[in-house]
Amino acid sequence: MMTLLTSVGLGLGAGVNTYATLLVFGLLARLKPGTFSGDMAHFFSSTPVLIVVGVLYTIEFVADKFPAVDHVWDVVHTFIRPAAGALVGWAAASHNLPQSWVILASVIAGGAALTTHAAKSSLRVASTATTAGVANPILSIVEDLFAFVNAIVAIFLPALVAVMIVLVVITFLILMRRYRKRESF
Repeated sequence: MMTLLTSVGLGLGAGVNTYATLLVFGLLARLKPGTFSGDMAHFFSSTPVLIVVGVLYTIEFVADKFPAVDHVWDVVHTFIRPAAGALVGWAAASHNLPQSWVILASVIAGGAALTTHAAKSSLRVASTATTAGVANPILSIVEDLFAFVNAIVAIFLPALVAVMIVLVVITFLILMRRYRKRESF
């Protein structure tokens, strides 16, 4: 069960900031190879992948500060983040679960990534509309911190992932409720 929660937790983070999540996972898989020993974990911990993920994180860090670029980035990542969430979920689970459970963990992690991506994108659009994009850099930093901390928590304290799932769902529901209220005016 803890491995499944780790996978889902990494999926949650991948939906917010894929590259921060993959960077933490890859570095920890490299530093503690006994924790994640599958082929996919080995792939994410390889030097070329870590370099590419680090460069992509840097690009995203900058892109998130400019609303127009950020919105285009989010549209493109609507396909990338769920796939990355599923892959990191697979990498986290493949070392000690039966194949059917690994597939389940991957599907749930990909779904979690899609959910948090939708929440993030919705929040960014609302922020741009209400603050003319002024709050977006602050949101970007908060999202980065969330992704880094979430990945560490998912790996070392997977039981807390259940709490994070509840918080993400509540946040998403509150945002949707506020959005619907604004639409009715």
